[in-house]
Amino acid sequence: MALAEGGHADAGNEDPGEASQRHATMHQLSKKPPLPTLHMDYSQYRFIPKGDRVKEQPDVNRLLFWTPTGEPDGYAEKRGTAVLYYDRTGKAVRVDTNPYNR
Repeated sequence: MALAEGGHADAGNEDPGEASQRHATMHQLSKKPPLPTLHMDYSQYRFIPKGDRVKEQPDVNRLLFWTPTGEPDGYAEKRGTAVLYYDRTGKAVRVDTNPYNR
């Protein structure tokens, strides 16, 4: 049995349409990656600057705050049992050491 160009015995017998249906292209993968989405519980984050929009970053367990004009206004992240809030310069402005008991 002779090997086909791809190194497999059945590589020459495969329909090109079938191959494209089995394997997603890089463009298809970039539109919807086959990774599970990460859902986090942000109920312990109590403080949101007035008028700001919130953007979640579940991979780093962080909330980003954005002004209505689209400028970054700070972020909050959980460290251990505390939630730390930072302003737009990265300086800690608020620490909630027991966010669950309110």
